[in-house]
Amino acid sequence: MNKTMMNVACIDLEGVLVPEIWPHIGSCVGIPELAITTREEPNYLKLMCQRIALLHQHHLKLKDVQEIVASLSIFEGAASFLDQLREDFKVLIVSDAFIELAIHFSPSLGLPEIQCHSLSVDDAGYIDRCIFLPRRGKEETIRSLRKTNHCILAVGDAFNDLEMLRSADLGFLFRPSQQTLNSAGDLTVVTSYHEILHAAKNGRCCINPAATRADVYAQQLVPQGC
Repeated sequence: MNKTMMNVACIDLEGVLVPEIWPHIGSCVGIPELAITTREEPNYLKLMCQRIALLHQHHLKLKDVQEIVASLSIFEGAASFLDQLREDFKVLIVSDAFIELAIHFSPSLGLPEIQCHSLSVDDAGYIDRCIFLPRRGKEETIRSLRKTNHCILAVGDAFNDLEMLRSADLGFLFRPSQQTLNSAGDLTVVTSYHEILHAAKNGRCCINPAATRADVYAQQLVPQGC
């Protein structure tokens, strides 16, 4: 690993370090529509508006959702994975989750910096809208870091992670679905934390050819709410 640059590991949360949050919520409350993720509905704004509407229909407030999320644990080996990464990298969680839900996992993951969206609630405690970060996808975080001479390792599992992985110096697609895999022939696919750690320890933060190509991909603005 290149010691002359500041190394940053940008890691997705759901599907990489913890289970998918919304499918778990849907399972616990018996609402199968809440199990739909960006793998099935890539329009994240539309997906979140559907989720919020379902929560209202079933009289579920933010505190109810938080109580369900509190029953989830991080994946086995996730904490050790981040601890070992910290030997060479600053760890940054880059997620499209919401801080009100993601914060539950923070102590178990060693209190990493978390970059994600937030939720607004009405006076009755119901989620009424999403407050999205002002970024053009996760890859914008990567590109900003690279401009300040950071060397970036990135890990993600889903379609909305692909441009982030392509923009990084070392990008790893972690246990993807077949649908995601079909769109990621240029990326390194891994099935374990060990593979990532091995590549990081024994390789170096060299320029990823996909990172250069990703700089010219057109991006859509992240919508600002429902």
